[in-house]
Amino acid sequence: MASTRVHLVLVHGLFSSAKVWRAFETLIADDPELAGLVSVHPFEYDSPLGRLRPDRRVAETDDIADQLGTFLETELADAERIVLVTHSQGGLVVQRFLARKLWNGEGAELARIKHFTMFACPNTGSGFFLTMRKFLKLWNNPQEKQLRPFDRAVTEAQRTVLGSVVHARAYSDTECPIPVRAYGGSTDEIVPPIVARGLFPKGGVITADHFSIVQPADRTAASYLAVRAALLEVAEGPSAIRRPPAPAADEEDAAPDGAGTTVDAAGGVPSPAADAPGFAPYPAPPYGQLNDGQLKGKDRQELVAYLLSEQAYQQVHIVAGLGGSGKSRIALETAERAQRAGRRVWWVSMPELSLRMRMIARDLGAPSINVERAWLVGQAMDLVWTFLDACPDPWLLIFDNADEPERLGPPDGPLAAGTGWLRKPQNPRGTVVVTSRVRRRHAWGEIGRIHQVLPLDEHDGASMLLERTGGLGGTNEDARGLSRELGGLPLALRHAADVIKAVNESQISLGSDIRNFETFRRTVNTSAGQDGPQLSELLGREIVEKVCGIGMNLLTEHDLPQAPTLLKVFTCLSIAPIPYRCLLSGPALAQSPLFPGATAESTNAALEGLEEVGLVDAYEREDVAHRELAGMLTLHPVVHGVLREDEEVRARPADFYGVALRMLLSATDHRNPDHPANWPLWAALAPHALEVSKACLLGEPRLSDRTVRTEALELARLTARYLIATGLPAPAYDLVVPLIERCASFGFDEDDREILGLRHEHGRIHLDREQLTEAERVLSLVVRARARILGEDHADTLASRHKLARAIHEQTGRQTEAEAMLRSIVEAEKQVRGHEHYDTLVVRHTLARTMQALGAHREAEAEARQILDISRRNHWPPATPEVLRVRETLSHSLLSQNRAQEAEQVIREALRDASQPSDSNLVMRLRYTFVLVLLGIRGRTPEAVSELRTLVLDLDRVVSSKHPLSVQARALLDKTLREMPT
Repeated sequence: MASTRVHLVLVHGLFSSAKVWRAFETLIADDPELAGLVSVHPFEYDSPLGRLRPDRRVAETDDIADQLGTFLETELADAERIVLVTHSQGGLVVQRFLARKLWNGEGAELARIKHFTMFACPNTGSGFFLTMRKFLKLWNNPQEKQLRPFDRAVTEAQRTVLGSVVHARAYSDTECPIPVRAYGGSTDEIVPPIVARGLFPKGGVITADHFSIVQPADRTAASYLAVRAALLEVAEGPSAIRRPPAPAADEEDAAPDGAGTTVDAAGGVPSPAADAPGFAPYPAPPYGQLNDGQLKGKDRQELVAYLLSEQAYQQVHIVAGLGGSGKSRIALETAERAQRAGRRVWWVSMPELSLRMRMIARDLGAPSINVERAWLVGQAMDLVWTFLDACPDPWLLIFDNADEPERLGPPDGPLAAGTGWLRKPQNPRGTVVVTSRVRRRHAWGEIGRIHQVLPLDEHDGASMLLERTGGLGGTNEDARGLSRELGGLPLALRHAADVIKAVNESQISLGSDIRNFETFRRTVNTSAGQDGPQLSELLGREIVEKVCGIGMNLLTEHDLPQAPTLLKVFTCLSIAPIPYRCLLSGPALAQSPLFPGATAESTNAALEGLEEVGLVDAYEREDVAHRELAGMLTLHPVVHGVLREDEEVRARPADFYGVALRMLLSATDHRNPDHPANWPLWAALAPHALEVSKACLLGEPRLSDRTVRTEALELARLTARYLIATGLPAPAYDLVVPLIERCASFGFDEDDREILGLRHEHGRIHLDREQLTEAERVLSLVVRARARILGEDHADTLASRHKLARAIHEQTGRQTEAEAMLRSIVEAEKQVRGHEHYDTLVVRHTLARTMQALGAHREAEAEARQILDISRRNHWPPATPEVLRVRETLSHSLLSQNRAQEAEQVIREALRDASQPSDSNLVMRLRYTFVLVLLGIRGRTPEAVSELRTLVLDLDRVVSSKHPLSVQARALLDKTLREMPT
């Protein structure tokens, strides 16, 4: 029998101890309702002000988080109900503990934690300790460092807790729903209430200061009542540790198909418990760039203040200016301050527009069944804005580097119509900020207010130079002279400062004799200073080009000749963050004529050199478990654009784009885009794959190397498959259709096998969008061409034949036609791939569904049971989407044979094993099947009606009344109620 005892774990704060909890321990022991129900466990850790002994260190927050994990595993190994209550820094320790567990895929171990309450936790940092540091210059306490405003480790842990704990909808390895409450003290000067509440939606403010908040005087104190309520709630709740459900693929057919498919020998069964990008916690803005120093310019500071003011609510603000003028920095400063003030913030990088907007929908609580359908049928923009306008919290949405404004508009209308991604918020506390080089009013219409960002004046530019060089570059007047020469462009100033600092700190001797501001100014020798605030875009690019050239020359003379070449290869990718470790780990560089003799050591040295002179920014994403994806590198869009037009790149495009292409292909080799386990990798690489494949095939200058063009087509096909599998058909369509229509321009025919691979994906897009007639038309042509060129039973032809049969099967009255096709495909698949290959079984399941629709219920049952036997023999996880669907089909076949009790057992087990979100299309369908089964059992109609009413309510909550499943469920409820005896 499960124990009802609740184990309360108390975690103290910075420079404190377990003694702080004595008041709570005494009150709980004297509380007649809690005394025999709750066991109290103070968790003690070492938190000294500092260490005098050099052989001992002060434990860091991660150390304490791991120590807490050990405490729970050893001291409370048998506890089924755990409540965590923390004070001050203790809240950060628990957040870090939860985040690290989730990052390591150990979310299942958190299921016994039933509640988490924080008192006075510095969720956005404590400015109090910054004041203390001014008087304690040598104070170096790693625990205190994470209490500073917006420590990055704290921010990333908190985002994971918010996304995968507070807003979690399922139990899995990567998320675990736990009620979280955050309370602040009304008179707390150390951690003010707005800081203590942070972004956590539930909690409140208690009449207390920083210390009395955890020292309740009696059982009527608000802090005690909050903890008491949590303990009683947990004691009365279920203790069972539930494993379903977790986000997973919900595509109709996750099997790999199409030209050049590579699968595992066992058939490549998809993992059911991988993180779909749309379900992952929304990533934080790139706050690491704020380390460049304080924002310069009074006009810029005033703009940030305005964007944060109430006057900016319900408006779109276009922050427009030259490339390199600091627009993104203004937006980032605004984002950081908004988040510290308790607003929800979403940063959208334009190369990842569709994916990021889908993640926002999920972050706002849009049910997955709603998200899936909206992205399939073209209603995504309306869905996101419905949730944005209904959001109860103040929020800030930022579109960064929107240099093609039309991309933010609707697909069939102008941007100014306000029906696309960019709209004026109806939410009274919503603000939209767009950064763009486009300053023309007619490009934006009346949708937003344009704020022009001018270059820095010479005084602010000089201040930036002096601070970034640490005073190594010369006098104030010298700095002002260089600032004028560089036109006040922050990007150029930053690069110049980094070069001067690198020269001075490395003691490098350059032929150009650059040492300080004055020598750098003479080397640049532009006429920018004459233009002042009216600096042109063309001249601005010229300045950046010259400054970048100086940095690259410095690296070449410093025996790093591969560094400039590597930088130019990076510019062939997208402006999105680059996961450089997975790209550089393959053989592409060593095999390229651009990098003779390249080794891992020389590549790492080149990367370090590029970062030292400020040409790239490298950082680690701490919310990413896999090291190969955690390391990110960014280039400024102006540097990206300037070097992409470099003479060497334009003279040798096949070499530069070819190595970028092969890095991507190497990184994705044997990483099937249909398998959810590979989606985190594909999510990081997809913007670059889109950019490189389009540039190689449709860009200028045209590539003469046909091998590179052929490889680009393969990369495009794989990328389209990833986008389709993750429910992003719009960018997949935008990728494949232009390549199909313009294939002759890059030397291919529409019936070449490479183009047929894209045409196959085109048909899949129509099929997933339920455009069945068009899917049949496209796939019929593909099947005919593939059969002629490759043969009737080639693996690629079979893949297209299966999709065509599905398109026919889904059309009313055409199941007999589909059955004949499917039987032929199944026999061919057995010969080509084998009886137990995943693809073979997927086709067999489609055949079973067709037989069920035709009334051959025994045959359908036999087929479904054979598929399930093979899946168990090959150890496929029971939560694999296709396995769940086969169990659904088996339930229907049993029900049709009046074997409803057997069907009940099958569908109950499917619902138990499902690891998808409870509001996903797949789980909703399983619940509907469960209702049908109950209706087939004598005496179970009232139970079925109760389940069906709940299902209808859930569907009404998450989808429109016109959704097919909602229409079915409501019609069944009405029919059942009419037929029930009164």
